[in-house]
Amino acid sequence: MASFKEFYHKENTYSDQELVSLYMHSPDKKMKEIAEITGKSIGEIYRTLHSYNVNPNRLNINHKNVIEFYNYGMNINQIAELTGYTIRNVRYILSKVK
Repeated sequence: MASFKEFYHKENTYSDQELVSLYMHSPDKKMKEIAEITGKSIGEIYRTLHSYNVNPNRLNINHKNVIEFYNYGMNINQIAELTGYTIRNVRYILSKVK
C-alpha cells in the first residue's frame, strides 16, 4: 500500500512538457511559485528547461517592458512603481538602450 507522501506526489506530478509549457505561458509566475505548483525543486525545473533549450531568464522580457513603458511616455517613477524595479534600476536599463 502506498504511503500518503507517495500518493500525494503521484497526484501532483507534471511531465517535462507540462513544466516547460507552464513556464512559457505564465511569465508572471516566479520560479518559486512554479516549484510550489509542480512539486519539483527549483534546480530540477532549471535542469528541465535547459534540456528543452529554454533560457530560464526573464530579465530580457522585463527590460523590454521598461523600454516600452518609457517609449509610451511614462516617467521613470511610474515605470519603477509598475515594474517593481527601483528608480536607479530603471535609469540603468534605459541608459543601456540610449
